[in-house]
Amino acid sequence: MPKRSSNKEELKKINALVNKYICNFIAKKFFSPYYDENGKVTSQNEYSEKCGIASSTLTKMKSPDGYNIPMTTVYSICRFEKYPLEDFFGEFEKEYGTNIRP
Repeated sequence: MPKRSSNKEELKKINALVNKYICNFIAKKFFSPYYDENGKVTSQNEYSEKCGIASSTLTKMKSPDGYNIPMTTVYSICRFEKYPLEDFFGEFEKEYGTNIRP
């Protein structure tokens, strides 16, 4: 039984790292600076309102450790940015690979 617990802990670490990398990737790609739908620089609050995501969520995503990001948040940002999920995850995979380990 200890092995199962060890595997569960390892998966938690991997998931936390994947979430961190996704948040860092989004922040780098879309949040430096924020742009509105017309390509003009905008505030975090305006961006969050247009995406339908709380400004506090964007703040958590910009932190170096990221947070446990739901897929709906990724989708909302990509939808607002008119950026296909396939392209998003393809670029993410190119940058971080497919076998993320702590």
